[in-house]
Amino acid sequence: MRHTTTLLSVVLLLAVSGCSSDDEGSGKPTVTKASPTPTVASPSPSPSPSKAETLKLGDTANISADSEFTAAALGYTDKGITGVPELLSAGQKWSVVMVKVCNKGGEPIATTPLVWSLAYADGVRVEAAGMNAGELPQPLYPMEAKVSSGDCVKGNIAFTVPESGRPERVLYSPDALDEPVEWQIGK
Repeated sequence: MRHTTTLLSVVLLLAVSGCSSDDEGSGKPTVTKASPTPTVASPSPSPSPSKAETLKLGDTANISADSEFTAAALGYTDKGITGVPELLSAGQKWSVVMVKVCNKGGEPIATTPLVWSLAYADGVRVEAAGMNAGELPQPLYPMEAKVSSGDCVKGNIAFTVPESGRPERVLYSPDALDEPVEWQIGK
């Protein structure tokens, strides 16, 4: 009888609190592509933005999670970067991704390059090198920064990548997101 009463109490509590099994209003993070300019109505309906939308380098993603902010992977290069050659293993070279994160919410947010990575077609992922020294292209993304409301942080993040091949995507995976935001790297 006691277990039945406890179960009934839980069911009633959930009903009174308005809990439901759908995701609407669940506080789950959302990611949408930011529009650089106002869009003109098109004759055919277009799909609404989603986290699965393909972003290209230069596109900005609007992110609504624990706070409101934007993130953008602005460019990728793996040519002519000297960095710190002593830190490379055989068959590796330096690459950098220029990124920008802007705080659109009311509270400060923390940023780090360690939530950015590169993804290859064969499933290999390369994490950020976690350094901002040597002759890496300036400006470098700060190792840790607090970004006030209305402010942005922008800079290059260094990666050690294989000399052959090229990553196909830049991934942004802060703890606030269930899935990474992805930007396609052109050929």
